[in-house]
Amino acid sequence: SALPPAGRAARPPAPAAMPKRGDGGGASPAPVAPIKPPEEIITLDASSLEPPAEGAGKGKGKGKGKERPPEPKPRPHDMGAGLRKYSRGAPHAKKLSGGNDMKLSGKLKREARQNEEAILRLVKGEVLQTTESGSIKVEGPRERTEKLTQATLLEGATLGVAKKRFSFDLPYGPFTCGFTPNGQHILAGGRKGQVAMMHCDSMQICTELQLKETIRAVQPLHNQNIFAVAQKKYVYMYDNQGVEIHCLKTHKYITHMDFLPYHFLLVCAGDFADLHYRDISTGQEVSSFKTKLGECRSLRQNPKNAVMHMGHNNGTVTMWTPTVKAPVVKLACHSGHVTSIGVHSDYMVTSAADGYWKIWDLRKYEALHTFKSFGYAVSDVDVSMTGLLAVGFGSHLQIWKDAFTRQRPQTPYLREEFPGKTVGSVRFRPYEDVLGVGTSSGFGGLVVPGAGYANFDSFEANPFETKKQRQEREVRRLLDKLQPDTIMVDPNRIGSVDKQIVKEYMDEAKRKEEEAAKADAKLKKKMRGKNKVGNRQKRKHIKEGAEQRSKARERLNGEEGSSSGGESCDESGGEGDGKASAQQAPGASAPAPPPGTGAALGRFYGKRRRKT
Repeated sequence: SALPPAGRAARPPAPAAMPKRGDGGGASPAPVAPIKPPEEIITLDASSLEPPAEGAGKGKGKGKGKERPPEPKPRPHDMGAGLRKYSRGAPHAKKLSGGNDMKLSGKLKREARQNEEAILRLVKGEVLQTTESGSIKVEGPRERTEKLTQATLLEGATLGVAKKRFSFDLPYGPFTCGFTPNGQHILAGGRKGQVAMMHCDSMQICTELQLKETIRAVQPLHNQNIFAVAQKKYVYMYDNQGVEIHCLKTHKYITHMDFLPYHFLLVCAGDFADLHYRDISTGQEVSSFKTKLGECRSLRQNPKNAVMHMGHNNGTVTMWTPTVKAPVVKLACHSGHVTSIGVHSDYMVTSAADGYWKIWDLRKYEALHTFKSFGYAVSDVDVSMTGLLAVGFGSHLQIWKDAFTRQRPQTPYLREEFPGKTVGSVRFRPYEDVLGVGTSSGFGGLVVPGAGYANFDSFEANPFETKKQRQEREVRRLLDKLQPDTIMVDPNRIGSVDKQIVKEYMDEAKRKEEEAAKADAKLKKKMRGKNKVGNRQKRKHIKEGAEQRSKARERLNGEEGSSSGGESCDESGGEGDGKASAQQAPGASAPAPPPGTGAALGRFYGKRRRKT
């Protein structure tokens, strides 16, 4: 008989069938006891213990014996690009040295090593960020994305994306809008007095106010619990319940506001050509300047270095820091007044009343591209986190892609029309593919694929934070608040050493040491105890006492001379006193007091009266 296959137990043969009664087989045999099967013996083959060869198939069916598909390999990751992205300053800066100070050298090396490890962790963490930003892909080369409308985009979108498209028609326009730093709340303000804050996902209104006063600008602060409103004359602050908290009466007729989240500074500019920096954590005014360039037409911060960019009537754009009273940079951009400014990384976008809008390179302060609007001048511009540029003018809205990184684009990325309305404000929602638009008759949101970051840092701004996380983040931000003097045009200079200032400081210290050494050398004379403190004081008191004695002696001598002179006059002229007085002229002055007479006796030497 054939042996069983390897790896299977050898089973005993089945018992033969016994004939039953009545089958003609004779007498029936005695009943047979059940047979106990023998123990199973498992035979193993050495080849079964070896791991399967690479590419060998497993299991049964069609795939048996076929090669397995190759395992997925991680996508190639460019470490150099990540290092350049997360490194501060020069990516390959030379190592710092503490000179002869071993303690300082060790501290500098330890900090440099920690910084390098932190950068490497950030670069390696990008492998876990598998989500990619959205975009629009066309089927053929002749198709253009600018022809796609919002209705066309939402036809193939999911329900969650379709909810992000909304629109409100309100009679208190024109409206300006802004988003909180985490992008979960939108703040809208109408020119005629209506202010509303709303949650962007649930569409629940947090607060709504009718101030019955002109509203010039609105600005959300570090979270949704507080926001600022520039009303007709002053700037007011409200909480999320609509209760007025503060009134900034030093900020009059403000038209533009912005907020620096890392410094907790509210920046305001208005019709009086003034610029105010106020710390909202302490309530103190950090600085206030007069620009001397007319009223402010536009104001926007540079997120990279927190420098404020201000547009003026004469077409110039100035850059300001809270520690310098004059503009650090002054750039002539347009021939008309600047209507709006947008800043992204090392690039700036400006628009003016002359109908042109330009893209500037802030590293060279040169214009890269110039565009011309049609029908109306550009009213507002904004740049998203990924570099999409929104431009609103008249009833038209254009969104441009790759305007900073490539050659001059010929056509916009998307277009949207608002018939019968005027676009007054555009703001991209952080971490979302949404653009907030304020028009003359309401405000709303548009879906713009690829506008927001796909992967967010929950320690920086968490869109899904709870109440406890928001409170902890606010306390941590206050502890890590940056000082106003850290704002400068080149932030890479922070932490560096200015050799010229160090040289001047060392020269000044050396000069003071030489002067102190010369002064000490003059006092080091061997006077054998004559120059001690006690001896100097003794000589001083002796000199003062001598002067006092001489003055007293002179005063006594004068008094003695005056008394002797008076007695002689009385003895010689006592009898003829009456005759002398009678012979004196009526208008003659009284005799002068004798020398040495004090002020107390001077009143007795006045004009004598004639006896009658």
